[in-house]
Amino acid sequence: MQEVLPNGLLRVAGEKRLQLNQGEEFLRLAGYLRAADIDNANQVSSLRVANARIAYSGQGTLAEANQPGWLTRFFTGPLMPF
Repeated sequence: MQEVLPNGLLRVAGEKRLQLNQGEEFLRLAGYLRAADIDNANQVSSLRVANARIAYSGQGTLAEANQPGWLTRFFTGPLMPF
């Protein structure tokens, strides 16, 4: 939890890091929720997170394999007239 807003909503954010054989991956979540939506196990359903922002990224061999190659970047770059 990052902040309790005046209307009672909780602003939350978190990050999960996964260390894999070929690199490291990150899953980031931020959003708002009501305190009543937190269950006895201190968990919240993802359906209850308002304004959810979810980001998934990585570093290492697997993440680099998902990047476009130099020729693709050339043809989709801002200098191409078509």
